[in-house]
Amino acid sequence: MAITFDTSDFDRGVKRLETVILDIRRGIANKIATEVLRLSNFEVPHDKGLLQNSGQVEPDGEDSIVGYNKVYAARLHENPQFNFQKNRKGKYLEDPIKRNLSVFRKYSEETLNQGLK
Repeated sequence: MAITFDTSDFDRGVKRLETVILDIRRGIANKIATEVLRLSNFEVPHDKGLLQNSGQVEPDGEDSIVGYNKVYAARLHENPQFNFQKNRKGKYLEDPIKRNLSVFRKYSEETLNQGLK
């Protein structure tokens, strides 16, 4: 005697849940990347504002990419020993992330939990 179960409703529910989680994750990534850009704008080296004004956030699948679009952006970021003016500094993306990692984690957890209620 064979018993079969119809799992189609369950399978559809799992697919819907996967879609909801993916949408929430994309939103979280975009919101955090936007905040990293905002925070880094206080630290990015600034002469005429070309580097600062090149900052952008772009979606990348489930993630978001935040960065500055000038050929010299990485060189300035990776050389914090340079003497920047206006109290600006290198590591202008890395440092705001490190300083706010616990805030970003908490935001991610809370947003995911709210989205799954």
